[in-house]
Amino acid sequence: MDDSQDAPVETLVDRMRDKLLSLKREILQHLAEEDTMARGVLGNLDPKDMADVATEDMDRKTLETLGAQEVRRLNLIQSALARIETGHYGACMRCGSRLPDERLEALPYALFCVPCQSAEERRNR
Repeated sequence: MDDSQDAPVETLVDRMRDKLLSLKREILQHLAEEDTMARGVLGNLDPKDMADVATEDMDRKTLETLGAQEVRRLNLIQSALARIETGHYGACMRCGSRLPDERLEALPYALFCVPCQSAEERRNR
């Protein structure tokens, strides 16, 4: 008797949902850690000398930039999870073609196929 036929087969979409949820947890944890660090940097401002103030300001700006990038990724992940729920996951948002599994494995929140992504990048230059 072969029990392997009774076990559910995990689809690409299931794997990507799990991967996206894992990425979401990591980003939220990272943002929480950054928030704690940012509060520490901001709370410890003691302008004894200009070099320290400049360094602290640079640290603050770096944290803000990293946070913005993480928030952008989080939004892309949320969008991908919504597309999974609506059955539109894995389709290029521009031309509608099916994204290759390899692209989704590498970037599970990809919005565009490679040709459309290249066109988007050229347009945004």
